[in-house]
Amino acid sequence: MEYPTKDKLAMAEHPVTPAPGSSEASAAQPGEEENCCFCCSFRTGSITVAILYLVGALSFLAVAIGILCSESVKDIGVVVYVVLGVLTVSIIFLSLMLYGVLKRRPHFLLPWAIWEGFCVGVEATGLAIALFTVGVTALAGLTMLLIRVYCLFVVLKYRGQLKAQPPRSEVNAQA
Repeated sequence: MEYPTKDKLAMAEHPVTPAPGSSEASAAQPGEEENCCFCCSFRTGSITVAILYLVGALSFLAVAIGILCSESVKDIGVVVYVVLGVLTVSIIFLSLMLYGVLKRRPHFLLPWAIWEGFCVGVEATGLAIALFTVGVTALAGLTMLLIRVYCLFVVLKYRGQLKAQPPRSEVNAQA
């Protein structure tokens, strides 16, 4: 036997009619009918981006710490410290983004979006320089750049969906 939840009771008392030209799914879950990669919602895509980026950043952090602890590598210490700093900032922003996606709080997604936009800009500049110096082999970096731009697009699209929804306090006050 299924018991009605507070949301179902509120929907039964105050049904939401869909806008002209939209489907029933958009009335129940605004913005959820749009898809990321043609198979999942932008929320699921944002969670996937956060987890994959976090796993990658933690892996690189472990490698950087391993290199720093190595006795044979004394000359590149400054480079490793810079990489450690960048990875630490990335991990902090990724954690904020993951929290923001899971709790549906759009302002927690913004620091990562700004950071990723900066990183994409630096990567695009480096790719343009490498294209003139290294040549065609630098085009492999173009694939990574396009993937990062798409990940940024997914998170920004989900942030826009969250900002378009009324805050939960307003929704609860109407019921």
